[in-house]
Amino acid sequence: MKDPFAEKQGLPPVYSPQCEILILGSFPSILSRGNFYYGNPRNRFWRMLEEVFRAPVPPDKQGRAEFLLAHKVALWDVVGRCLISGSGDADIKAATIVQINDIPALTAGGNIKKILCNGGKSFALFNKYFGKSGMPAAVQMPSTSPANFKFSLDEWKNQLV
Repeated sequence: MKDPFAEKQGLPPVYSPQCEILILGSFPSILSRGNFYYGNPRNRFWRMLEEVFRAPVPPDKQGRAEFLLAHKVALWDVVGRCLISGSGDADIKAATIVQINDIPALTAGGNIKKILCNGGKSFALFNKYFGKSGMPAAVQMPSTSPANFKFSLDEWKNQLV
């Protein structure tokens, strides 16, 4: 029987030293790995940013990266490479993580004041690997995933503005 898990590589960070907020996901979904962060059209991430910043988010990868940087928001995932069988956080098991992204190295010398984790898995992984790294404490935000029925735009607004 074929192993359903395959090793997959995450996406590069969207970052500049001027960024003040770092949003961390766990690992990109299948749709995101084929294009750009939060590629599932049902994911509320980009609609949430449009609402918070009161500006339209471009539909293309380059435009979205520029939108983030213009608002001093960096974006990355805690997991850089793992064995995964699907798209969801439940498909990432601790034993399948091959590489954790070096978030302290990315942000060293930068201006990150706040770290927001998009959901519980990224929050747990960040704290496991970087909780005592001297970086700002992470804040667990409600996941923007369509699977999260408890999504709260107000919580995101309060942290991003």
